[in-house]
Amino acid sequence: MAPYTILATKQVIFFVGIGLLISLAIILARASRYWGFTTQKKSDEELAKDVHEFGGGVTETQRPVPWLIWLVFVGYFIWAISYVLWNGYFGFGL
Repeated sequence: MAPYTILATKQVIFFVGIGLLISLAIILARASRYWGFTTQKKSDEELAKDVHEFGGGVTETQRPVPWLIWLVFVGYFIWAISYVLWNGYFGFGL
């Protein structure tokens, strides 16, 4: 068996995995207006009356935090903890 087949398989898995993660991030970003992490559902009328307007047509509402923000927030801490544990066990000279 050629030694390069394992490298090619790892690259395919890596690129497909990165593509799936980017696709998931785009889907969550596009759907964040409708999907949120909240325990209390508000109607559109309640959300519409709590609008803050700034200059230049910029508005702000009190909507729940989108899933994409939660994913980035939790993913960062998972990555940071994994990085510290990995380098503590294997060291930096890998």
